[in-house]
Amino acid sequence: MIYEGKVTLDATPLDVWTVVLDAEQFAACMPGVEDLSQVDDHTFDGAIRMQVGPLSGSFSFRASIVESSPPTELAAHVEGADSMTNSRVTSEIAMTLAASGPAQTELAYRVVVDIHGRLAIIGDMVLRATGAQMIEEFFNRLRARVEGATV
Repeated sequence: MIYEGKVTLDATPLDVWTVVLDAEQFAACMPGVEDLSQVDDHTFDGAIRMQVGPLSGSFSFRASIVESSPPTELAAHVEGADSMTNSRVTSEIAMTLAASGPAQTELAYRVVVDIHGRLAIIGDMVLRATGAQMIEEFFNRLRARVEGATV
């Protein structure tokens, strides 16, 4: 599955970059993320609780920043597994930040997600809708953080 889009945020690229690279703030923006811990400057371990159709579970994951050019470009790789549903997920994430006004940032993103196991059996439509909801909620929470509101 591929998710692509652009979001405009009322904050500078540096302010957005700071939130995205702060593990605690990023985790607070991502629905379902639990137990996030920093392994090193570019690697994070954690778990994300999800419900997809009739199945729910908690995926343990490792996220790694594979490339960054502060404060404009970031690429990450995520791998996770859930023993309850015997499912695995891998994801490639790319973000580009560009000033679109004096205190405004356009964030372009591309997320490629591959799911294998029971969750993949559910079907593309259910998985795609769940992913789209998670992305929408992530950007709602990110917007609230970078624009000064509390989440």
